[in-house]
Amino acid sequence: MLKQPKQFRPGAGRPQTLYLQTDLRGIILAVSPPLLLITGKSKEELINKPFAGFLLPGETLSLQAILETSDFQYQLTIPLTVKGIRTPTTIDFSVTRKEPGNQPPILEWRADFFDEERQAPLVSDNDAEMLFRQFADAAPGMMWISDEQDNTVYFNKSWLQFTGITVEDVAGDGWTRLIHPDDIPIAISSYRKYFRDRQPATLEYRIKTIDGQYRWVIDQSAPRFHTDGRFLGFVGSVINIHDRKLAELTEESLRISEERYRSMVYALGEGIIVCDKTGIITACNDSAMQILDVGSAGLAGRSIYDPYTKFMTEDGKLVEPNDSPAARTLQSGETYKEVILSFAKRDSMLSWISMNTQPIYYSTPIPGTGPDAVVVTIVDITDRNNHEQLLALEKKVLEMNALPAISLKVITDYFLEGLEKLFPGMLCSILVLDPQKKTVHPLSAPSLPVEYSNAINGRTIGPEAGSCGTAMYRKEKVISTDVANDPLWDKYRDLANQFKIGACWSFPILDAHGEVLATIATYYNAPKTPGPKDLGILDRACDLLRIIIENKDAERKIRRNHERYLLVTKATNDAIWDWDMSTRDVYWGEGYFTLFGYKPGHITEGLDIWEQCIHPEDREHVKNHLYKYLNNNNARLWEAEYRFKKSNGEYALVQDRGFFIFDHEGKMNRMVGSVQDITEKREMEKRLLETELNKQKLVAQAVVNAQEKERAEIGKDLHDNVNQILTTAKLYLELALVDEAEKDRLIQRCASGIMDAINEVRTISKSLVPASIGDLGLVESVQDLAESIRATKKLQVRFTHRGHIDELLDDKRKLTLFRIAQEQVNNVLKHSGAANLQIELNQDDSRICLSISDDGTGFDPATVRAHRGNGISNIISRADLFNGVVNIDTAPGKGCRLNVQVPIANF
Repeated sequence: MLKQPKQFRPGAGRPQTLYLQTDLRGIILAVSPPLLLITGKSKEELINKPFAGFLLPGETLSLQAILETSDFQYQLTIPLTVKGIRTPTTIDFSVTRKEPGNQPPILEWRADFFDEERQAPLVSDNDAEMLFRQFADAAPGMMWISDEQDNTVYFNKSWLQFTGITVEDVAGDGWTRLIHPDDIPIAISSYRKYFRDRQPATLEYRIKTIDGQYRWVIDQSAPRFHTDGRFLGFVGSVINIHDRKLAELTEESLRISEERYRSMVYALGEGIIVCDKTGIITACNDSAMQILDVGSAGLAGRSIYDPYTKFMTEDGKLVEPNDSPAARTLQSGETYKEVILSFAKRDSMLSWISMNTQPIYYSTPIPGTGPDAVVVTIVDITDRNNHEQLLALEKKVLEMNALPAISLKVITDYFLEGLEKLFPGMLCSILVLDPQKKTVHPLSAPSLPVEYSNAINGRTIGPEAGSCGTAMYRKEKVISTDVANDPLWDKYRDLANQFKIGACWSFPILDAHGEVLATIATYYNAPKTPGPKDLGILDRACDLLRIIIENKDAERKIRRNHERYLLVTKATNDAIWDWDMSTRDVYWGEGYFTLFGYKPGHITEGLDIWEQCIHPEDREHVKNHLYKYLNNNNARLWEAEYRFKKSNGEYALVQDRGFFIFDHEGKMNRMVGSVQDITEKREMEKRLLETELNKQKLVAQAVVNAQEKERAEIGKDLHDNVNQILTTAKLYLELALVDEAEKDRLIQRCASGIMDAINEVRTISKSLVPASIGDLGLVESVQDLAESIRATKKLQVRFTHRGHIDELLDDKRKLTLFRIAQEQVNNVLKHSGAANLQIELNQDDSRICLSISDDGTGFDPATVRAHRGNGISNIISRADLFNGVVNIDTAPGKGCRLNVQVPIANF
């Protein structure tokens, strides 16, 4: 049941002033006590709270209208119904706007309030209910009432006309079927929370109309209370806001669409510029300013006829402002696509853009008039353009590199000049190392001063040798972004200042083995730090230069080897040949003309001609031998001797040697070899063999003669000495048997004779094979021989030696030299009549020298050569056994000097 509001009568009660102060949002800033009395709230419960929260829901729109009013020339009056302690109270407020100094504007609300001393007569509850229903049915808005259990108990006529739904239709979950499914959380769930909290609610949702369509409504509801304070339920009013909501949604969609468009435009990598019909730039995105390298001043407000920078066409021509694509579009309305232009950025780097223009007409175009605006889109194609130009440059350089006649310097000069054109402000150089890998030498520096290149020529690499010298030393990149403060340039500071070097980046060029071939360096007039693009381009340049340098080095080696090959074919006595197995063609070198009289050069089907030149008796054997090796993939060398027919019809005995060459698949594809005419060699070998045989015969005869001589001397010694001694001993023994008186003396003399015979036999054995050769070595044996001669007191003997003789000679050579020394000492003792004898044994490089000198009578070498005795013959024969050399220096009355040189066994 609704309670009739109290009606104040004039003059009833005592008037009081009610005062309220809010900001322009309706937030309460100050309040007077009468209002606290009406609402039953404390001051703390009202301050900083929305004024609308203490009004009935239907008063919200009126309050909002006052808050949004901008014209306060006059005092405004508005009735508002305030929620009272028991019943709502309608108060006529006078509203005034105040602007206190620098503080935000405020609204002052005033009203006269009368305390009731007497109650006006009240209408009955039934009458009040009837009056409310009559009022609600007459109202244009939709209204509803619910009880304390939230059961709907009343709909007015406007509701029934709008929805066609009765109170019975919404019983239970009927409201759920009435509300749009997407809005149930708001219309049902949120409302129930307000209901539980006994709080007013304002909700917007879609409700199904009588024709089955969903339309937007605003539902404002508030709790109802009895005069005794009991909660009676909720009452609400519903207003159709569908058209307004659609307008709001459309406006929001437009706003969102515009925001998306703006976000998209500003997020695009393409630059977008809009200029009006006068050429003034009205809008541009960040990408445009970034691409065009515009500073903080931006582009907006500039005129396209007064550009901030100069643009160039692809062929380097300056673009006049009136001739730019945007200006042409404004003049003619034509659209331009992919116009390529270049300009210099603030850091002097050349940048390339692709520009499109599109005219905009705000109304139907009128012939003869230009567009209202122009949209210009810009794409940064610097990387693409540089990439294309760099590819073209690399292609041209590789084509030049394929021509042997073009030198390495010409190629590198062309390449560096191309790089400098692509990147203005950059100067390039290439330095190479000397063969000792110690000093640098300029190879190419087309734009650097010649004085600078001369100044660094021959400088030593090291850990602090500028950028290039350090890069070569470290075998890694060296980036000097600020040469003036880089310690690597301390030794070159004056040079850098003289030629205004601000930055230098050096990249080493390494071969496949990691060794430095050269460096490429870039110079700048001011400090500069490389970016990823700079590093990538220089790495790419290093790869290309490595290919070029290694290729030219390989060309040089091939050319040098070819020259050597030609010189060898001309200088050698061998005939060089080269057989191509795939064509059976053969190349004959110069030697074929020299040796056999055939014309050199390439011979078609040369293998068949070669086979015909082989002697018929040797042909099959040689062919079978060759093809046997061809079928053996492990073979590397083929050799054969056969008779080869000369151009004059004669046959020469040749030795043929060929090497197999394999392709990358391991198959034989070529064979290169040489033919040597060994006819004279074989004849000479026969003659040498015969000479050697004769020599061996003489040596053998000399050995036999020496042996016979030694045997004769042994026989003579045994006959003359040992035999006589033993015969005398035998005689003494026989006498002892018959003469008892002299028996002991005779036996003693017999024993003495036998001892003499034993000593004589020892002397003979020692002269034949001295024990010192095997035990003491050659030096000690000769020393023993000298001591034996001194014991005879016939000669003064002096023996000297030098070198590690015994360590170098084998036993056979030691014995040979000892026998030669014995032979010559015997000759001196027997024939020279000398008083002094000098024996020398020395090491001389790869030979051992034995020298024996005496001061005797000497002799005539010619006489001795004609009637050479056994002694000299034995000496020469023994020396010949080891390829030794014997020299005799003597003359009558001048003594004799024998020199014998024998090669060391280890050499």
